[in-house]
Amino acid sequence: MIALPPPAISEAVTTGFAPVLDTAYRYHIEQERDEAGVVRRYATDRTVRFRRTPTGLTAEMTIDSVAGGLSDGPGAMFERAFATLLGQPIVYRLSARGDVIDVMDRAVLWAKLIDAVSAQSKGDPARTAMLQKLTAPLRTLPEQQQVAMLGSMLSTLLAPDVVRRGVIPQRDIRQQGKPPFDGGSDVTGTERIHAEGTALVEEQRLSGAVVARGGAVSGRRISLVTRRVDGRSGMILAQQTVVRIESGLAMSTATTRISQREP
Repeated sequence: MIALPPPAISEAVTTGFAPVLDTAYRYHIEQERDEAGVVRRYATDRTVRFRRTPTGLTAEMTIDSVAGGLSDGPGAMFERAFATLLGQPIVYRLSARGDVIDVMDRAVLWAKLIDAVSAQSKGDPARTAMLQKLTAPLRTLPEQQQVAMLGSMLSTLLAPDVVRRGVIPQRDIRQQGKPPFDGGSDVTGTERIHAEGTALVEEQRLSGAVVARGGAVSGRRISLVTRRVDGRSGMILAQQTVVRIESGLAMSTATTRISQREP
């Protein structure tokens, strides 16, 4: 017999999303990346407040702090660019299910980010040319993709999908691969969701091939995700994601931890 979730969880199943309005949700996010023994760390703190407006539900997110860096090259440039939004409230429009459907002043925010990447040329002509080539297609990125990228800063803190699905005994799963998995093959693994009081805990393990440019398999990726979700609000309480990529004799591991802090 499968245990039914507590009543508090059952009431939230319809949308899976019922955050407390006008209340600060504070999150700490830390990432560690080990690439062939070279370890880099990155940490950030964010605060989110939800409000009900005449046009629907909104979330105001503020980046409170940023420390460290995870990568070199373009990745590091975008890390530094996002740091320029430190202390600036970003307002998202949400659906009743907690999906990001729009970002207020999206065009202004997007231009600020791309300009912050371009400004890292340091007066070097070759670097300037490289950055122009990198940012040119981003400046004309379709609105929907801009919303998705800006929205990812908030959506990583929400898990209404776990509440909507409820308790699920361990089962095998198969999904279509997405980068860096092979988009033409299947990703396989297991998942389960169990209840702990008013929280739901999702555990997922996936593995699949990593495909290099040109279609050749370049390695294998394994991901382990554990999400502890408030069954009353659909907000993440704690999450750990470990991604290991094995390619030839090289191996890299990235670990991300998200924790909700007391107000």
